[in-house]
Amino acid sequence: MSLHPAKLQKPLRKLRKMLNKIPRKPAPEQVHDLRTLIRRIEAMFRAPMIESKRNQKRLLKALKPVRKKTGKVRDMDVLTGFASKLRPDGDEECLVELLEYLGAERYKQARKLHRVVQWNRKAIASRLKRSSEYIEKVLAHSQQHSEKETEWPIDAMSLALQLSNELASWPRLDAGNFHPFRLKVKELRYALQLAKNPDADLIESLGEVKDAIGEWHDWEELTGIAGKVLDHGPGRNLIRMIRSTAKEKFDHALSITNRMRQKYSDQQGRNRRRNLRRPVAPVPKPPVISAASSLLAA
Repeated sequence: MSLHPAKLQKPLRKLRKMLNKIPRKPAPEQVHDLRTLIRRIEAMFRAPMIESKRNQKRLLKALKPVRKKTGKVRDMDVLTGFASKLRPDGDEECLVELLEYLGAERYKQARKLHRVVQWNRKAIASRLKRSSEYIEKVLAHSQQHSEKETEWPIDAMSLALQLSNELASWPRLDAGNFHPFRLKVKELRYALQLAKNPDADLIESLGEVKDAIGEWHDWEELTGIAGKVLDHGPGRNLIRMIRSTAKEKFDHALSITNRMRQKYSDQQGRNRRRNLRRPVAPVPKPPVISAASSLLAA
């Protein structure tokens, strides 16, 4: 078995401790770490196909509202950071108005996050403990009975290959499907990181794409909020500045993503579309297949 046992257990223990330390006014770093950890656990459970077990299914259900609330708070933190760096000529008052709105929204969402954590903390902690015990039991049994080794590595490899194929054959990227593409990239990255010796270059490349698309999406969110808050004339310069930045971030993210796809997927199917009635779909290149297989290799 080549799934790293510590990578299956550590997130569960870490989340149990983290939930006990979330204050009423959590720092941006705490919110980011909590959200990332929950996302990692969700992906981790899906990769070895243990999300279907009753306890794990109920754990994911309890974690979902917490993850959603952390996302709301995290969005306000990121957007506040972006807005605070803008220097619009003549729209300083509008910028202050936007920052005040983001601050008030952040305060409101942080209170909701704290309530959700309080309501679900005990149930989550109990189910995290049971999940950890279940994983430990399966891994111990696997080591003692090699002929009946758990199928988790096979499931994880299958998921990684499935996600790789989906990303390789993804339609032409645009603003409408860019964010869903990013979610698949994140899930693939989490799955590949479960290996004992993951492909560092591929993990880094997926991380760069994830971050670039995420930054563009955040600027798009800020564009929408600014348009709603600053619906009066004086804020137009600020809104134009935000929209211009969002466009730059989109172009940058698209460039990085296309380079990654060219490097890690075979695009010959796209190039032969004109010559074949049934075009060959792009497929992952050997480095991706090798990275997925590392989840299974001894």
